Amino acid sequence: MDWKKFLSLKHHYLNPLHHYQMDVVLLFVIYFFSFIYYFVKIDSYGLDINTYQWYFFIPLILLYSIYNLKQRNKIAPKEFVSPLKRPIAHWILLGISSIAIYLQPLDLVNRPQSLIFAFIIFSLFFADGYWDFKNTKLWKKNGRS
Repeated sequence: MDWKKFLSLKHHYLNPLHHYQMDVVLLFVIYFFSFIYYFVKIDSYGLDINTYQWYFFIPLILLYSIYNLKQRNKIAPKEFVSPLKRPIAHWILLGISSIAIYLQPLDLVNRPQSLIFAFIIFSLFFADGYWDFKNTKLWKKNGRS
């Protein structure tokens, strides 16, 4: 096997939309595992996670959002898929299941709330990777706007 040819970047090209989708998922996975490490460290020091989770969450989610918005601006408008071509029902089920988590009678005091906010931001970026939310029309062009 010719490793030099295999490792060259010209054979591993991703268009900007697929690059954006992979960035959204992989960066969130990295964020999630780094939060687990941070959570264990905070717990080992005996500090309150409900207070100190925000010192980790806010800077990282800002960096995550800024980076993903910059990657999104590199995508040509013709690469996005029309919202009606993919099943929006999956995203509706995701929203219902997210709300159902809050309706369960659990002790939410010791649960890190920043992970829930991070998941909401991740799901918005992930859905935006499939549908162009900038061009979503609520009304068809039949006189209404």
